[in-house]
Amino acid sequence: MQQVSKKLEKLKIGYAPFSKDMTGPGDRRRFVFWAKESGLFFENADPSQRYDLVYITSSANISDWISYKAKHPNVKLIFELTDSYLLADAFLYGYVRGITRYVTGKDSRWVPDYRNAFRQIIRVADAVVCSTPIQRDNMLPLNGNVHVSLDYFSDEILVKKTNYQVGPGKVRLVWEGQAVTVENLYSIRTALRELKDEVVVHVISDPFIKYPVPLLRRSTSKFLAGLPCKVIFDAWEKSTFSSLLSRDDLAVIPINQRNSLMWNKPENKLLLLWELGIPVITSATPAYKRVMDMAGIHAYCDSESVWVEKLRHFGVGNVDVRQEYMKKASTYLEDFHTKQILLSNWNRIFESVL
Repeated sequence: MQQVSKKLEKLKIGYAPFSKDMTGPGDRRRFVFWAKESGLFFENADPSQRYDLVYITSSANISDWISYKAKHPNVKLIFELTDSYLLADAFLYGYVRGITRYVTGKDSRWVPDYRNAFRQIIRVADAVVCSTPIQRDNMLPLNGNVHVSLDYFSDEILVKKTNYQVGPGKVRLVWEGQAVTVENLYSIRTALRELKDEVVVHVISDPFIKYPVPLLRRSTSKFLAGLPCKVIFDAWEKSTFSSLLSRDDLAVIPINQRNSLMWNKPENKLLLLWELGIPVITSATPAYKRVMDMAGIHAYCDSESVWVEKLRHFGVGNVDVRQEYMKKASTYLEDFHTKQILLSNWNRIFESVL
């Protein structure tokens, strides 16, 4: 069991989660993982209760917790914002989010641009947790105690890829993730059209794309039907996703550069796929480029022509190419993304407010 300070063990800790049952990836791969590993007791945070320390995610009732901190200034408050809302030119998104949260009762006060609510709680928090160095630099003028923290997902990987032979037949590309982000596959539509006789795309995701307004819900399979190549769809299940992924040849993470929220995401998905044992081709986002450069892997793309080049190189090249790729990826994980490294980082976050 992970050791934490005796002082921390004595605190009454409240946690405002992403999901009510705390089983969503933002919960189980982050705070809940650390608390369980540390043997720390915590409860679902309630603003009507008194705590020594509260950990607030971006899905919480931000207005209530800003008021809570004003009433109880001695209570330590840690705020987590893992998405890059503050880096985005997303006034419309912030406006819609503010209205939706207020109308549905998730927030007690309507904030026209919801990013302002995030800025307010960042200013009053005792510590802030984000997911990329760029986010951290952006938040430091608002709060001097900002930490970068990544996800832990090793316990979810039940099967790892070990066979790097390709074929017979087309190269099997795989995309995995939440359905609301599957639209990124269309950012490499031209490359997939050129490779349509060489590849098949396997998508592992939610059966439906869920939006804040239920009437906008769409079938993921129908949405993918517009891609110019063969697509195979499987529903994402915690018990099966790793075995499904391990049968494919290459994973892809294309990102639409015009969507700044997506473009500034952290490297979590890349590291998850590396840990599963599959080579990954990505867009040249800040996080993916930074990590791949550190690992000595040049598998990021800044144009669709480069996507075609990289997919052909790693897809139909000699098996040694993919094995060498994964050797470098494994070295990176051992150096920068072990369970102990992540737990030690969580300890530093909490010790910074004690």
